[in-house]
This record gives sequence, structure tokens and C-alpha cells, in this order.
Amino acid sequence: FLSMKYNKLIILIFLLSTFAACKKLDTGLQNPNSVDPSLANVDLLLNNVQVTFPGIFNTASDIGGQLTRQQIMFGPLYQNAYSPTTFDGIWNSAYSGAIIDVNTLIPLALTQKKYIQAGIAQVLKAYIMGTLVDYFGDVPNSEAGLGQDNLNPKADPGAQVYLNVIKLLTDAIANFTRPISDYGSGPINDLYYPGLDTKDANAAERARWATAAKTLMLKFFMQTRLVDAANVTAKVTALMTANDLINTTAQDFQFKYSTVNNAPDSRHPHYATNYNNAVTGSNSANDYIGDYFMWAIGIEKSGTGSVTSLDPRRRFYFYRQRTNYADVNPQSSSCSIQAPPGHYSASTPFCLIGAGYWGRDHGDNGGIPPDGQYRTTWGVYPAAGDFDASQNTSVNNTRGGRGAGIDPIWPSCFTSFVEAEAALKLNILVRGTPRFLLEQGIRASIAKVIAFPATVAVTVPTANVPTPAGIDNYVNNVLASYDAATTDAQRLEIIVKEYYLAAWGNGIEPYNNYRRTGSPNNFQPVLTTPNPGFFLRSMLYPSVYINRNVNAPAQKNPGAAANKVFWDTNPDNFIK
Repeated sequence: FLSMKYNKLIILIFLLSTFAACKKLDTGLQNPNSVDPSLANVDLLLNNVQVTFPGIFNTASDIGGQLTRQQIMFGPLYQNAYSPTTFDGIWNSAYSGAIIDVNTLIPLALTQKKYIQAGIAQVLKAYIMGTLVDYFGDVPNSEAGLGQDNLNPKADPGAQVYLNVIKLLTDAIANFTRPISDYGSGPINDLYYPGLDTKDANAAERARWATAAKTLMLKFFMQTRLVDAANVTAKVTALMTANDLINTTAQDFQFKYSTVNNAPDSRHPHYATNYNNAVTGSNSANDYIGDYFMWAIGIEKSGTGSVTSLDPRRRFYFYRQRTNYADVNPQSSSCSIQAPPGHYSASTPFCLIGAGYWGRDHGDNGGIPPDGQYRTTWGVYPAAGDFDASQNTSVNNTRGGRGAGIDPIWPSCFTSFVEAEAALKLNILVRGTPRFLLEQGIRASIAKVIAFPATVAVTVPTANVPTPAGIDNYVNNVLASYDAATTDAQRLEIIVKEYYLAAWGNGIEPYNNYRRTGSPNNFQPVLTTPNPGFFLRSMLYPSVYINRNVNAPAQKNPGAAANKVFWDTNPDNFIK
């Protein structure tokens, strides 16, 4: 009996000691299937965020450009132009990519005194979150990007997210303006302001990023002008008075692509799509540029309807594969044998607008004809395509700047146009009159565009280089219209229209401006019907959000008038 009792005691002691040893061993190990965020490399995380950001920007830009007639929305009605799955990519890139990386990066960077890396991440996250609000309204923020800690983040009110956007930018500025002795090593790669590293703790790089952060504050403050005029006036006045904003080309906030075409393809996406068409396997353009936008740049200001444009940017923005309509027939362009729809005005551009410009009308949901080698496509600015010297030649993947273009996230001309709106609508005159700032914006845009080919090794024939007299002619034409305006509404229309024309390659700002101001007010209507439904004041929630998050709000009704973001207080039928 004692022996049996002794044996049981030995077994019990053995089991208890084994259990204790296992517990001790378990507490000393990391789960090999679980990544420990504290071991992450700050610079590699920052690289991830920097290369994810352009995809988010370009998706939002293309959608905004389609709705504002720069590019083509097929439609035919607004409510069926896009589906929830359209937005899955931008949502996944933001929430499953950039935001998780930023949230992991920032505390590590602060611990390691890598304040520049933290600040860059904060600026990029601020832009992403602000853009998500501008496109979707209420979105996850306070509970987003926490990984396994919260797989079903709730949506925060858009106005609240905007407050966090401003906090991110404020914190970023603080990280860029610390005493030099505070800084550890700077970023290995800065893809937005490269080549500015100095022994002085990356002083030039920090200054550029701080300026960019302050300029984005200006952008987001002005977007809330309709709902918070008093506070916006004070905040914008302070920013404009300090005058540390993006005001020169050297300060432009942009992402630059390369000419590498595989593993991975690092060219501008609109070059890759249109000069090396993987869809058709041929040298033909894939995208359609909006007839309205080409008309507004190429013809509208000529006054006579001739194709001799006063706009010096025309041949830089667009590459015409054909300079005439010799290839037009009912198969290649069915609209060429049709009359304009009855709801178009006499001045509305339709179908073939002249000089070989070959695009598509807003909301045209007809079939795709065999016109890939005839369509007008993206030119040298900003996609690093070819300069239009009337070559009358189809595209191929060795043309122009071979895709080493840019995403114009915020060039200096944007600052001037926003300041002009602030001067006109909020009476903030510290940087000049609305007219002065309008002229400054136009000239800055033209100067950037005509200087751009040299940066991507494209030579503009001497005969096609805009002359100072030609540039003055364009500017004076606009200013004469401004001087002839009798109301602030007319003056704002001119300012925002020039902003729109300068924003080629960035559809985000025209989409925001259109909802906030109603300009441009002569947009081409939807082709197929005078009653296309309510303009999309915000987008449907992505299917990956609605279907996978139990705390997601109900899906929006795509045909409803109420789908406005918080800063859009304009009437339901304000825009079409």
C-alpha cells in the first residue's frame, strides 16, 4: 500500500514539474507564427508606406478625374457607374497596408529617435485618411490599423477624422523641427524629397517635409470652409501669414516613377497602360481622355472655336496619335455619324472636337470600337509619355520619357489657387489679391509643365516651345475675363476653372473643388440622358468593408441625394 502511494506521489511530482517547466519555456518564447512588431525595421516599414501611397493616390485620382470629365466615366447613370467592389483595392491598400505599417512604425521610430521617418509616415497617413473621408464620408480611424486587437473597427464621423488628420500633421511638423541634437539616423530612402540629405541631420529634407505638412493643413482647412468659416479664416490666415507653404517647384510634393518596366513595373501607371498595352498586346492606347477636358484645354479659350489653342500646355498634356480624322468611320467612332443629344447646349463639346483630338463623352457606355491606335492619350506631362509635335504616329513603349513621370500630389500652383479662393471668399489678403494669386497659379502651372520634358529626357522641338508672348497671351486672356466678372461667383468660377485645368494627373482636387464650389459650371452633361441621377457626392462603401466588418454602417443608396461628406453643405442638385 505504501509503495503504491509512494509511486503515485512520484508521478504527481513529475507531472507538476513538467507542467511548470513547460509554462516557463512558454513564457520565454515568441510564437514563430506571429510577427513581433517591436523587431520591425523602421526604414523598411517606411519604404512600404511610401510605395503603397501612390497606388492609393492614383485610384482616388482616376475616380475623381472620371467624375470631373478629365477622364471617362462610362456610366451611363451615376448610380451604376461604380460598384462596391470598385473600391476594394483602395480600401485594402489603406487599411491592410499603409495604415497598419504607419501605426507600427511611429512608436518604434520615436523610441529610436528616427523622428524624420515618423514625420513622413504621419504626413502620408494624414493624406490617406483625409482622402478616405473626402471619398467615403465616415470611415474607421480611432480603431483602425490595430491588427488582431480589433478586426471590426467602427466608423468615426468624418469631421472627427479630419481633426485627427490635423493632429497628425501637427505632430509631423514637431518631428521635423526638433533641435538637431535630438535626431538619430535619417531615412535610408526618401521617395518624395530625395537627394536632400545633409550632415546637418537632414536639414533640407526636414524643411521640405515640414512645408508639405503645413500646405496639407491649408488644403484640409479650406475644404471645411463651408462648415467652419470663422475658425478656417483664422487658421488659414495664420498659415498664409507665416508663408511656409509650397510656393516653388523645388518644394513640390510629388512621387517620381522610373523607366523600369518589369519586376516590378515602376513606370507611371498611365504610361504603362497606354504606351505598352498589356490588354490588347499591341501598341495602342487603352484609356479615354474626356472630350470636355481636351476641349477646355485645347479649344475653349480660342474664342472662335478654332483649334489654335491659347493654352501653352496642350501639347504637353495630350499626345495625339492622329492629328486629323482620316481614320474616322462608323466602326471606329460611331458618334461621328450622330447628332449631339438634345440636352447638350450649342457650346457643349461633342464627339470629335477638332485637330485629331479623339476621346469620349461623359457617360458614354457604348461598346469599345477598334480605335486604340487613334485615341488621344497621355502626353509628356505628367506621365512621361511623348510630346505632341504632330508626329501622327501610334504609341509604343519606347516613346517619350518612357514612363518616368510623376504623381502631382501638390505642386506649387495648387497653393496659389487655394490662396486665391481664400482671398476671395474669406477676405484673407496677406498674400495678395485674388487676381494676383490667380495669375501666380497659372504662371506656376505653365512653368512647371513646359520645364518638365527636360527632366525626363524629352526634347521639345524649338518650333513647339511656348513663347513668353504666347504665355502672356493666355494669362492676359484669363485676367481679362476675371476683370470683366461682376460677381464673386463669377470670379470664383474663373479661379477654380484654372485650378481644374492645372490639375491634370490629380483628379482628387477637382472632385473636391467641384463639390465645394460647383465649378467648373459648364461641364459636359452625361451623354445618354438629361436625368442621370444624383451626382456622386461620396462613394459607396467597399464590399470588403461592408461584408467583413460587423460594425460597418449600412451600405449607401447609390441613387440617393443624401450621400454627402461632412464638409459638403451644398443643395442636392447643386452639381450634375
